[in-house]
Amino acid sequence: MAAANSTTTANTAQDIQPVFNRVQQTGTHDCIFACVAMIAGKSLEEVISVAISDLKHPRHGPFWPLVEEEIATLLAKFSLVGSVYKQITKGIVDIPAVAIVIVDYNEESELGRHAVFIRDSSNMKAVKEYIIDPASWISTDLHVRNDFKNIGPAWYIGVHPMAKPAAK
Repeated sequence: MAAANSTTTANTAQDIQPVFNRVQQTGTHDCIFACVAMIAGKSLEEVISVAISDLKHPRHGPFWPLVEEEIATLLAKFSLVGSVYKQITKGIVDIPAVAIVIVDYNEESELGRHAVFIRDSSNMKAVKEYIIDPASWISTDLHVRNDFKNIGPAWYIGVHPMAKPAAK
C-alpha cells in the first residue's frame, strides 16, 4: 500500500474549518457520490439522481464501483473536471489541492473507499492539509482528519473547476 509519508498518526484536525461542507454517505456504496456532492456543493440525493438519470446507475442495486470515466462524467455534470486515478507514490505531496482519494485501500482486492483531500493554501504561513471523510460509521472527531497514516491514501483523482467559455 502506498501510504502517505506524513508522520502524523493522531488526528489533530478538530479545529480546522473545512472549505467544503461534509456530506455523509448513507450506505456502503455511495462514498464517491458523497465526495462529488461535497466538492460540487450539492446534496447527496442530487448527485445520486444525476448518476441514475445520466449514467444509468441502478436505483436499487446491485451496485458496482464507478470507473474513472464515469466519475469524470459525473463531475462534469457539476462543471468540475476530474483526472484519471493516479497512484500516490511519494505521499501527500503527490496529491493536488483538491482531490478524491481512495483510503483504507486493500491491494489484494483493489478496493478502498473515497474521501476528499484538501490542501488549503489560503494562508501560506499555515497551509492546512486534511481529509473530509464521508463515512457514516466513524466518530464525529474523524469527519475532518489529518492522520494520514491511519487511513493511508493510496490513489487520487484530482478535481478542479471547469474552465469558463471565452466571452464572445
